[in-house]
Amino acid sequence: MTKLALLIGVSEYGAGFTPLPSAVEDVDALHRVLVDSERGDFLADNIRVLKNPDRQEMEDKIYWLFHDREADDLLLLYFSGHGIKDERNKFYLGTGITEKDNRGSLMPTSAVDANSLHDRIESSVSERQVIVLD
Repeated sequence: MTKLALLIGVSEYGAGFTPLPSAVEDVDALHRVLVDSERGDFLADNIRVLKNPDRQEMEDKIYWLFHDREADDLLLLYFSGHGIKDERNKFYLGTGITEKDNRGSLMPTSAVDANSLHDRIESSVSERQVIVLD
């Protein structure tokens, strides 16, 4: 059994979004808990930390977390940042480049579609997955 974690904090955004300065601080705090041998007991090498990533970097690391795992692996995804719905009520995770267009609508190519995240989660054979959206 391997314990793996992906911690994503997005505090800075493109046009049209309010910054969330505490998001990267949340990631740092959780990282400290996870590597503590009496609390999380994760190996530091098994934790990926992203601060204000772009969409591609986020999607690549999400792929890393869920791909080619064993059934008894523990997978933890923590996201601290803006969750955004578009005009069709589709949900996205904000990235460091997420912005709105000149009409005030989300530019979906600048965010991670929650459906793609769900597909990664569903395609993993790991039976122990923890997803925290903060």
